[in-house]
Order: sequence, then C-alpha cells, then structure tokens
Amino acid sequence: MHVWPVDVDAVADVLGEFAPDGVSIEPVIRTLDHDNFVYEYLDAPSLLRSCVAAPFDAMSRRALRRRLTALSLSAPLGRLRYADVRTTDWSDEWKRFFHVLRVGRLVVRPSWEEVEAAPGDLVIDLDPGAAFGTGQHETTRLCLAALDTYLRPGMHILDVGTGSGILSLAAARLGAATIRAIDIDAEAVKVARENVRRNGVENLVVLATGSLGPDWPWPGSAAATADLVVANISSNAAIALLPACAETLRPDGLWIGSGFIESAYGTVVAAVRAAGLRPIATTADGDWRCLIAMKAAH
Repeated sequence: MHVWPVDVDAVADVLGEFAPDGVSIEPVIRTLDHDNFVYEYLDAPSLLRSCVAAPFDAMSRRALRRRLTALSLSAPLGRLRYADVRTTDWSDEWKRFFHVLRVGRLVVRPSWEEVEAAPGDLVIDLDPGAAFGTGQHETTRLCLAALDTYLRPGMHILDVGTGSGILSLAAARLGAATIRAIDIDAEAVKVARENVRRNGVENLVVLATGSLGPDWPWPGSAAATADLVVANISSNAAIALLPACAETLRPDGLWIGSGFIESAYGTVVAAVRAAGLRPIATTADGDWRCLIAMKAAH
C-alpha cells in the first residue's frame, strides 16, 4: 500500500504485527549522483510491502483493516492489495547470474562451478556472499585487468575496500609478495577472509576492518609501505582517501582506482594530481572508468 511519509512508522508497526518477517518501506527518491549513490527523499507516498503467512483468510484481512483504520493518520490509506508470493531462496537464486569469468590470465571461478584451467591460467575460487566483488561488475573487471597489466611479482600491495577479497586474491595469484586488505565493513572482511582461506593464500593476504588515516588497523605508519594500491570504491571515497593512498605508496608506486563513471572522471584526475600522482593510463568498460597513476621518484 502507499502511505505518506509522516504515517509510515505507524502503518509499518501494524503491518509488522501480522508479518513477523518484517515490512519493506520504499520511499520515493530523486537520485542526485549516480556514481556515489547520493539521493534525496521526496515528499510523496512510500510503498509499504509485507509478507504474511498463507492462508491469510478473510477474517485475518478484516482484522488487519480494522487495526489500520483505528490509526490516527494524516491522510486516508490507499487500497490494500494482496498477491501470492512464491518462496525463493535468494541466497542461491543470485548464483544463476555469477559464472566463470576470464580477465587476461585471471580466471574467477564461483565456488559452486567447475572450470577446466588452461596452461597459464591463474584461477581464483570465489564465494562473494554478501560482499561486493564477483568480477561481474565493470569496475571489478577493470581492476582485474589493470592488476594483470601492472602488477609485478614481488610487489607489496594494499587493497582498499576489499569487499569479497577478489582483487587481493588476484594480486596473490599474480605473484605479489604481500597483500594488506582493508574494508570498513566487518562482514565484507569476514567474507574475504573465508575466500583467502579457500584459495590457500593466508600466508600472503592479511585482512583487517579499517581504512587509511586514523582508522589504519595495524601498528606503525602506513607511509611508504606499498608498491601498488588498488581502490575499487566510489569517486567521493577515492578523492577523500587519495592523499593517504599517495603517502602509502613508495616512489614509482602505482595507484589503480575504479568505482566511478565518466562524469566523475575529471574530478578524480584532478584529485590524483593534487595528491602528487601522475596519471599514466585510463581504461573503460561502458560508462565506468579505471585510472592508473604513478608516484614520482624522489
């Protein structure tokens, strides 16, 4: 049903009494920045949905309507609509869209699929869970391709916003000496840690919840500890973290950044230069961009 914002909480509370699995509230929004998911709420009726156990008979429907009618609301409620819903195991359903992916020498294999590796293939076994990073998104593919091009064996890597850990795993397969991976989402770090274990690279990849700057999770300074920093994050996050990323890089170190679209590209380039890095290459996949920059040698 559609409900004005001021009445949403009251109506949701009543629906929750009849729908123990919760209530979905879908406000009307206007997107202000697609790249960084910035939006504003509009003063328009929100759509409320809830799932009740079948059979939800006529007596139960009348009881729900009576409870809703008794509320003191700013405007009359819209019609209650009922529809049968097929039970779906979404934890398995999304797997239909995640298949084996090849990017250069890298082969990303979902943990539930088989792959016949060719000579020279570097296979990554991945189960992303609820974390970002399957390789299906353009920005992840761009970062994988950039790592395949620019990472040299023996490099020390920092993966900022690791998500599922896919880029850290790629770095490990490409011969990195050490990889530090951070994410502000503790659940993502948990998923990444399991993927690291699955790929048997616990000796190479160290994970922690945190970020650069005051949220650096390890003892000591991050300054000049990385030969390559990869950051598949939004343009706003990239711009905010670029000075710290630059400080983390050693002379001639590389920054690989993605997660932003063409309209934000100029702003990111300006921030890269302001951080003391020199853009050396750009790749694209649809509207998405990946920027590679280098820190000058002293």
